[in-house]
Amino acid sequence: MIQKIFFYMIAGTLLLHACKGKEGEGGGEATRAGTVDSTKLTRVELSEKLFDFGNIARGEIVGHTFHVKNAGEKDLIIQEILSSCGCTTASYTRRPIRPGESGTVEVKFDSADKTGKQYKIIHVYSNVRGGLFELVVKANILN
Repeated sequence: MIQKIFFYMIAGTLLLHACKGKEGEGGGEATRAGTVDSTKLTRVELSEKLFDFGNIARGEIVGHTFHVKNAGEKDLIIQEILSSCGCTTASYTRRPIRPGESGTVEVKFDSADKTGKQYKIIHVYSNVRGGLFELVVKANILN
């Protein structure tokens, strides 16, 4: 038993050190898609980060388009989008978004099998500081 605990402590320590990046090493930002060169990071401006669908009927599928503006000096590249629930999907501008230009993230929410207040987070992985930005949709599902 003690050997197992010792083994897991060593393995955990090694894993933590293997995942931990050293500042100044490689000049990159860790993202879900890997390390992004910090010289290629940009900034994003969102006209809104949260959209409220309000009251909707159970089973209704609703959608909203978020507008994403590249406010930096390098191309904005959206690498991947993941949502906090399988009931929420997103499509997005796949081409690099040039400085000063805008793209979109279109979110669809399927309220089937849901009731009451819903709050869904969409993680947008891109070449921004921190590797991602988040969008949120919410709704109140009526019976």
